[in-house]
Amino acid sequence: MLKKLIFSGIQNKPLHHKTFVMKKNLLLLILLSSFLSHSPAAVEKDSARIASFMDGLIEAHMNDQHIAGATVSLVKDGNLLFAKGYGHSDLEQKASVDPERTLFRIGSISKLFVWTAVMQLYEKGELDLDKDVNHYLDEVKVPETYPEPVTLKDIMTHSAGFEEYVIGLFAKDTSALKPLKDILKEQMPARVRPPGKFSSYSNHATALAAYIVEKISGQSFNEYVEEHITGRLGLERTTFRQPLPDHLAGDMSKGYKYVQGEFQERSFEFVPLAPVGAASSTATDMARLMIAYMSPGKAPGRLILDSSTHMMMQSNAFQQAPRVNALPYGFMNMSQNNTRIIGHGGDTFWFHSILAFMPERNMGLFVSFNTDKGGGTTRDILKEFMDHFYPEELEEPDYTMGMEELKQFEGHYRANRYPHKRFTKVMAMTNPTQVTVADSSMLKVKSQEARYYIPVNDRTFREENSSNTLVFKENNGGEITHMLDGLVSIVAYEKIPPVDSMQLHGTLMVISLIVLIITFIYWPLAYFIRREYKQPMEKHLPWGMKLSGWLASLIFLAFLIAGSTLLSNSNQIVFGLSPAIKFIFVLPLIGAVLTLLLLYLTYRAWNKKAWSLSGKIHYTLLTLVLLISLWQLNHWNLLGFQF
Repeated sequence: MLKKLIFSGIQNKPLHHKTFVMKKNLLLLILLSSFLSHSPAAVEKDSARIASFMDGLIEAHMNDQHIAGATVSLVKDGNLLFAKGYGHSDLEQKASVDPERTLFRIGSISKLFVWTAVMQLYEKGELDLDKDVNHYLDEVKVPETYPEPVTLKDIMTHSAGFEEYVIGLFAKDTSALKPLKDILKEQMPARVRPPGKFSSYSNHATALAAYIVEKISGQSFNEYVEEHITGRLGLERTTFRQPLPDHLAGDMSKGYKYVQGEFQERSFEFVPLAPVGAASSTATDMARLMIAYMSPGKAPGRLILDSSTHMMMQSNAFQQAPRVNALPYGFMNMSQNNTRIIGHGGDTFWFHSILAFMPERNMGLFVSFNTDKGGGTTRDILKEFMDHFYPEELEEPDYTMGMEELKQFEGHYRANRYPHKRFTKVMAMTNPTQVTVADSSMLKVKSQEARYYIPVNDRTFREENSSNTLVFKENNGGEITHMLDGLVSIVAYEKIPPVDSMQLHGTLMVISLIVLIITFIYWPLAYFIRREYKQPMEKHLPWGMKLSGWLASLIFLAFLIAGSTLLSNSNQIVFGLSPAIKFIFVLPLIGAVLTLLLLYLTYRAWNKKAWSLSGKIHYTLLTLVLLISLWQLNHWNLLGFQF
């Protein structure tokens, strides 16, 4: 479904992370807890116990979520502590996952190579992170929509203010693999907010940074990474090349979709914007990368960054609000349980991964699954790992808030990461988060599941049974406009205005469908009944007027049916627009012409006293419904060819 798109793939993360574990998982963890120490010392000293815990954790999730294979690595103090493969990389061949040889697609973890390349060029003095990126560009240019320029720092913290762009994010074959310059010229996303205000995760902004690396270095991105990053660190089984090189292709895990009790093998996913999500790698190569970030002196090969640049890259560069995880230079901040955690998540359709390390504890974790059901599970793994080994102690806040104060936060909120200027804007209507007052002391926040938050201060709430926070922001008039999730620092959640509300558009849609369907069925039926029984036609609207209205109804109904059918399949969009999708946008334009004709005919109808009042009212209502439908289509960029 299209609504899955903004919250899956390499595009985004949901507001709330799934933490539900089946009873057998809980039983397993309880049994493990009986002989595993929860102290950090146990984590640091006993790899055997780590292995036992990870076996239970990974296998339980694989069973519950129907996942074909997984690969895992853990590092500590500059050494590989644990690496293991689970399940199968090829079910047909019964090939087991090997953490040293089996390649998994790592999705947006690929972006870490972009940010590392940027920091290398910054270290050499060839890039200024605070300079207008247009300074480094020629044929590709960022629009000067706002007075404030977009900088590399803005891009690295996802605060540049770009809209989301999802059309053609994946490809089914190599025909869509073009130079970054050509793709960005065709797909430059619009700037929809000033930089440095809010974060909104952007694949195309990252691709822009990769293109700047190409411009400054004079090398293709693949060549640059192989010479300056993977080559230096000895990551011999990590590549951005598509298709895979011959010496690696045979070790690539298959991707799977679990449908009706069966694993269905899926083909290799091509990513046109390769630097943002095309990398394939192994668990042990990802372990080497984590060691390079945490313990550069112990990393194999030469250093990729000097110590001061390493420290800068991992330092906080942008924070949307206090008590919201601050973003470093390119890393995601996944801090929880009073422990600083940075790294990156990565999702394609079939592969789901997470790379997370704790700089202060010098420990890192990498997990990847090869099945669609793994989406969200990687974050569950990290959460359960942290809860088990580094549990947090919660203090009850002493702040209280009255019912009227709580009501100001009520409303529906949506992630600000959605297309604004193209027909895919309809994604903004999907999966809103509802905030209501649960009782006189807390808020109920419901997206896919309900969570409860208690006030900490006048704009900050803490989840009832964890330290995760919600922070609300207001405009100059004191009205609440945004909600920020303390754990999900790469997006903001904007309060949905009434003109965009699902209630308004859903109500209008239902009314329109009723009138259109009645018109489509009733007028032909009434015509044949009158003709059969030879009833007088003089008082009824002429057949030419009714034919125009009937055709308009047919056109709008056809578009709604075809559009909802085609757009419900996200593959029709993220793999490039099919000819069928492009064709259906002819229909609203024809409908617009017919609606203008109906507007004129409605005027004529009211000037004919002989025609029946009921016919005039019906015709007027139909015209009004068609005008409202045109407004809705235009509002959601569905009127015209807004690709």
